[in-house]
Parts: sequence; structure tokens; C-alpha cells
Amino acid sequence: MEASWITWSAAAALCAAVWGACRWWYGRSLGTLRLQLDKVDRARQHAVQQGLQLRKQVEKLQKEMSETRRASTHAAVQRGRERHLESVLSSDAAQVATASAEPVTSPHGFADTLPM
Repeated sequence: MEASWITWSAAAALCAAVWGACRWWYGRSLGTLRLQLDKVDRARQHAVQQGLQLRKQVEKLQKEMSETRRASTHAAVQRGRERHLESVLSSDAAQVATASAEPVTSPHGFADTLPM
């Protein structure tokens, strides 16, 4: 009876030692994995935050570009109108100057005597 009690005690002590060693070994491994998981999770959250900031920045830049394009096309249209107006005015002024300087004659050089 005495031998079986010692055997059972030794087996229980051996099981407790193995359980403690496994708990220490795998607990350490799980702790390392938990730290790595936390690090990856923080990196993922940072990447998501950076992506949101990037989207906001791109949206802001696209709005600014569309406003700039709109303003530049409006300015280009305005400049085109001004150039057209200047060319029309200068051509009208040139026609008025040439019309007042030259007498009106027919293309063949003789005066028109027949009424039409």
C-alpha cells in the first residue's frame, strides 16, 4: 500500500511539473504572439487612419483642381471674347479709315450711269 501511495504521489508530482513547464513554455509563446498581434493591429489601424487622411486630401485636391479649371476656362473664355472684340473693333476702325479715305468707284473704273 505504501508503494502505490508513493507511486501515485510521484506521478502526480511529475504531472504537475509537466503541466507547470508546459504552461510556462506555451504561456511565453502565447505572450509573444499576443504582442505581435497587438503590433500588427496597431499598424493596421494606423494604415486605415492614413488611408482616410489620404482620401480626404485627394478629395480636397480634386475640388481645388476643378475650381482652378473652372476659373481658368472662364478666364480663357473671357480673354477670347476680349480678343474677338478687339479684332472686330480694329477691323471696323480700319474699314472706316479706308472707306473715308478712298472715293467710291466701280470695279471697272467708270461711273455707273444706268440705274438698277
